[in-house]
Amino acid sequence: MNYTVFVNNENIEIKTTHIFPAPYNEVQVSEYTQFTMKEPVDIRIQSITPLQSVIIRPLSMGLDYSFNDHEIFLHLEEPKKFSVEINGSFYNNLIVFAEAIKYEDFNKYADNVIYYEPGIHTVDVLKFEKENTVIYLEEGAFLNGKMEFNQCSHLTICGYGTISMEKYPLEMRNVYQRCIDVLHCKAVSIRDITITDSNDWSLRIFGCDNVTIDNVKIFGCRGNSDGIDICGSRNVLVQNIFTRVWDDSFVVKAFNTGDVDNVTFKDSILWNDFARPLEVGVELRAEKIHNVRFENIDIIHSPTGYPLMGIHHGDRAEVSDICFENIRIENAPGAQLFDIRIRDSVWNRDREKGSIRDITFKDIYYIGNPGMGWLLSKSRLQGFREESRISNITFDNINILGKVATNEKECGLLTMEYVDNVIFKYPEDTPKIQTIDSELTITENFHLTGKGCYQGKLKVELKNTGEKTQKNSFWLQISPAHTGEYNREPQAFVLEAGENISYEYQVELPPGKYVLAVQAEDVDVSFDWQFLNLDWILSETERVEETPELEFINYYNIRTKGLKASTFKGKLLLQSDILKDSDNSLVIYTALPVPKREEEVLFSVEETDFGVVPAVLNGKQGLELAPQLRTPLEITLVFKNEPKVKEIKRIQIPGGGDGFASISFEELGLEAGTKNFWMEIEAQTAKVKKYRYPYTLFHSVTPLTSAHMYANVIVK
Repeated sequence: MNYTVFVNNENIEIKTTHIFPAPYNEVQVSEYTQFTMKEPVDIRIQSITPLQSVIIRPLSMGLDYSFNDHEIFLHLEEPKKFSVEINGSFYNNLIVFAEAIKYEDFNKYADNVIYYEPGIHTVDVLKFEKENTVIYLEEGAFLNGKMEFNQCSHLTICGYGTISMEKYPLEMRNVYQRCIDVLHCKAVSIRDITITDSNDWSLRIFGCDNVTIDNVKIFGCRGNSDGIDICGSRNVLVQNIFTRVWDDSFVVKAFNTGDVDNVTFKDSILWNDFARPLEVGVELRAEKIHNVRFENIDIIHSPTGYPLMGIHHGDRAEVSDICFENIRIENAPGAQLFDIRIRDSVWNRDREKGSIRDITFKDIYYIGNPGMGWLLSKSRLQGFREESRISNITFDNINILGKVATNEKECGLLTMEYVDNVIFKYPEDTPKIQTIDSELTITENFHLTGKGCYQGKLKVELKNTGEKTQKNSFWLQISPAHTGEYNREPQAFVLEAGENISYEYQVELPPGKYVLAVQAEDVDVSFDWQFLNLDWILSETERVEETPELEFINYYNIRTKGLKASTFKGKLLLQSDILKDSDNSLVIYTALPVPKREEEVLFSVEETDFGVVPAVLNGKQGLELAPQLRTPLEITLVFKNEPKVKEIKRIQIPGGGDGFASISFEELGLEAGTKNFWMEIEAQTAKVKKYRYPYTLFHSVTPLTSAHMYANVIVK
């Protein structure tokens, strides 16, 4: 616990909940505080951690504050929600919920009121089907369990209490899922409560009419812990919400419970440790999804590279009249601003696919941290076929770091197949994005050196396509992180209008797969990239100790030298000091090569999860970036676009010997004399056990389920 909070010199309780922040190696405890006020208050926050800097989000709140070495001081005129973040990081933050006094005269003993007093209540599964029911959670009440409402009308859930599923492990999800589930109800009001640690979606509205959700606070740390899902419902207002969740925050879906009509999300603060803040889709099983608005929303953190505003469709609905307006985005490096696509996925059921039309993005402000850590991923519009098109998409005042986009190129927007009538509007009195085109080319093909690495040359060419002199910088980024030898330093430049400049790079890389990219902190610099696949050449020799040595490196720059490999008489030979320690082991994964299919994934690594580098797939027109593939399950479950190898063989080699190992090709699922196969090697050591993903030589994050990052091994 880091914080102590005083409101008008009164010590206020600090509460805790679980979160799962990037890079997703452990669930952590987050602190928040909640108090009521009916007049202006002075707040003093004490921090055990020395304070070097403080920022209060959302930035649009413009809250004045001061701080010294261990204290933060601020004044509130009215109730607000905000995040206090210290020392340039969102870790170890404090969430503050300053609430209005509402329940002084509430009749908690009325006949239709189900009242939960302060204290801990284990309710497990509460099911309600009564009319005119009020569930009141008084401040300080903490319910363990879930509430389910079916075919009720005039239903109210209110109070400053909390409902949580923290007691119920993931294995109990078949019973304990969705903290609040409202099905086929009318005239529903849910206000003021807090939801924590839901074992699936936090709050679902399913086939309902006339619903208001107001001033609800939601924390989620588990997979699929969406914030609020509005499914096949009508006349719904969602406002004054705070979310910090581990999946989508605000979602519209439909599951054959009627059309979606007149749904508004507004005046809210969203923090997505994972997935999408604002989403329509992906299940859209209705005739129409229309009249949906997202307005006046602050996205304060979304550090995973996912779309910030998305419509993802693969069912029959006609999706129309969707508006995103006055959306402010802060810390979201590498994210897609917009993503509208019609595609097949595991979530879709309808045979026919609908269309998407009449979509508006208006007054969208990308503020950054403030500033941009690296360039945004490309936004996309992509239809499916002639009758499943995307049309009439308006971008009105898209402001990125204080500059407006006047066209698709400046917006970083890819307009793909079956898309028409894309319109850009912008205020004339705002500075425009002045694009510096970048082009990354391989000027000398990569060739193998005697020490087992490849050397090649690259060129980055920049051209100022704007009308003014540009002073800027860029850098070459090669992913996976920390691999290879090259100049990683930013290159500063000055370009007159119409002028070109180029930079040469000498690059050395070990065998494996790479994305080479031009990166920058300024939206004026355009993104360009190349994909590289470098074979692992194994010699046919029994003197494995004389072959080139490769190094294990992970995202955290933990390095372990000492792996050599060769083949000899139908065996794979390995030599590594890792195998001398009985606490260590190596795991070998092999597969036989298969031809590439359309939309098959070719590249993704650990930092793909954090928006640093997109995945790459084999698209219809060649290689394309695939920001929809941010996690391994999206490859193997959602889109099923992993290489369709016949089998992945896994062999574990225990440590504790002389550092040498010999494995027959038969054990590896290979015929004797095989000259080409795919292989990954995982090192299991105490030093890397705490990390989420395995410590692999070629950076596979799920080597047992997808072979797309395996090295292409050629035996010579």
